[in-house]
Amino acid sequence: MKLITLTKPLLDTTALSAICAPGDAILLRQDAVYLCLQPGLTLPVPVLALASDVQWRNIVPQTKVELIDDARWVELCASANQNLLWN
Repeated sequence: MKLITLTKPLLDTTALSAICAPGDAILLRQDAVYLCLQPGLTLPVPVLALASDVQWRNIVPQTKVELIDDARWVELCASANQNLLWN
């Protein structure tokens, strides 16, 4: 399983989707959580967002995104075969 972390809201979904495989996950962090405001955001793997980053920016997700806490983030990082930072 790859954990692909995004930190910026700029997103090339075609390129990102090309590296995703079943079992992978995408984590939105920092300013990338603004992608939660896009109601039509579709990616081939589950999309997660760090709840503290969402709360800090005072946004309400408009798309299907699972909010996770810091403990779950650490679990995902530890269990992933690869941790990628996507720019």
